[in-house]
Amino acid sequence: MKHVLCAAILAFVGGQASALSCIRPDPIMTFKELAAAPENYFVLYGEMTFDEALLPPGVSALPTAAPDPIPAQFRGKGLTRRGFTSDYISPVTLEVSCLGSWCGSARSGGDAIYFVEAKDPPVTMLAEPCGGRIFVDPSQEVLDMLVSCMQGGPCSPQPLQ
Repeated sequence: MKHVLCAAILAFVGGQASALSCIRPDPIMTFKELAAAPENYFVLYGEMTFDEALLPPGVSALPTAAPDPIPAQFRGKGLTRRGFTSDYISPVTLEVSCLGSWCGSARSGGDAIYFVEAKDPPVTMLAEPCGGRIFVDPSQEVLDMLVSCMQGGPCSPQPLQ
């Protein structure tokens, strides 16, 4: 009986440990994935500010429930075919999701790229455990490649030549 219980515990712990094997998110791959989705998305670049004390811990010893949506403010630009040229200043909602003991995270202040479903304001910024919709401190090469993707030009994680 002890062997069965021990095996069950190990299977559970092993399942939890392997449950969050994430592929490193990439903004260009995220752009391609969401461009193929049936929903419409905005690509925003700028600064989101909110009360970081409302975030759950990124990793905890026990499964964590996602917090209530967090009110935030965004100030930046939306991606158009001409680049990041469309002013976007609006209240937004930060929604953090958790998977077992792992929760997504975000940073108040500082520049980031946000992929958000195109809905009436306030749009929702998703912070998922494996990332993929928020990219902090993007390089100029990434920003340029996103513009190229939007224009129908080269669209790969490799920098433009």
